[in-house]
Amino acid sequence: MRTTAVLGGAGGIGSAIATTLLQSGDHVYLLDREAQRETASTLVAAWPRRCTFLSCDLANPDSIAHAFATIEAAGTGLAVCINAAGVIQRGRFVDVSVASLGEMLAVNISGAYIALQAAARQMIADGGGRIVIVASAHGLRTTAERSAYAMCKGAMLSLARALAVELGPHGILVNAVAPGPVSAGMQDAESESRRRWQAATPLGRVASADEVARTVAFLASADNTFISGETLVVDGGANVSL
Repeated sequence: MRTTAVLGGAGGIGSAIATTLLQSGDHVYLLDREAQRETASTLVAAWPRRCTFLSCDLANPDSIAHAFATIEAAGTGLAVCINAAGVIQRGRFVDVSVASLGEMLAVNISGAYIALQAAARQMIADGGGRIVIVASAHGLRTTAERSAYAMCKGAMLSLARALAVELGPHGILVNAVAPGPVSAGMQDAESESRRRWQAATPLGRVASADEVARTVAFLASADNTFISGETLVVDGGANVSL
């Protein structure tokens, strides 16, 4: 049985990923803020022996260290780490406050970096693993009032490539998934941004969380033996449409 950590495991996309991996037989740790414990309780109750919630605030390095120390202490190793955590705050570039920018950088970049460091250390000790970063199509192409979010997601796409190079010799495959609008994502279903994305998508709809989850699950699976350093865009073809 593989041990998997899902950062942001109580969120819409994170819980879909966790469910898919539980169905495939993994023991899944849901790492999320303490405020999300109740949200995660349904999934934990459905899989009581193979799903564990761990309080983990990506804005707090001590919280991250404690969560991964708990996983390490279990003694089952760590085969997979999925980063599906993130925050988004919209606003005109000239109006984004220092506090708002700091929160987004702390969670979306610094916290993710520190958490993936902790995961990688365990995987190196175990002889390999899989890391998948759930970024966003906003890291590739974006709309107005998303400057900080687009910057963060672009950084995570770059991090996936850098980690693939550095961790490959240790048997760790690292990839990113860049979803467009997702029905269970953070984007407001009535927003103009989402309307434009959907209009630009040849399939004429947004993705379901399960569609993103299945993509992540493949990249994290033993079936993926030679894909590393790639960004798989899950946006129904919007990125190639004129």
